[in-house]
Amino acid sequence: MSRYADYEDNGEIFCIVEGEPGAIDTSRLIEVGENVSDETHYIDMSQAIYFACRRHTFDTSHSIDGLTVTFSNLPQGTIVRVQEHEMLSDGDDRIEFDVPGTYAVELQHHQYLDETVEVTVE
Repeated sequence: MSRYADYEDNGEIFCIVEGEPGAIDTSRLIEVGENVSDETHYIDMSQAIYFACRRHTFDTSHSIDGLTVTFSNLPQGTIVRVQEHEMLSDGDDRIEFDVPGTYAVELQHHQYLDETVEVTVE
């Protein structure tokens, strides 16, 4: 039995299906190996032939100045989430907090492994 990834227009995998090539419509699917999942891979669409790639780890840093946290080098399109608030990254991003404390900042991008960074602002 073969495994296939179904994916969004940006390459984000949204499901893995299994079946025989003649039994399912594979026109929009990419055949993938056993180790491929939507949590660890994305579809690289930069070449003429699309293929599954392992997600990268974020190569970012952050600095804290009072109640402001600045993230550097976030890939464009990264979703930055703090509690119920969410923003879309454009590269260098500032988060301003109203109250001192420790916060979990979630980073999510379809080509990167999800990451949570804990920050303490004073």
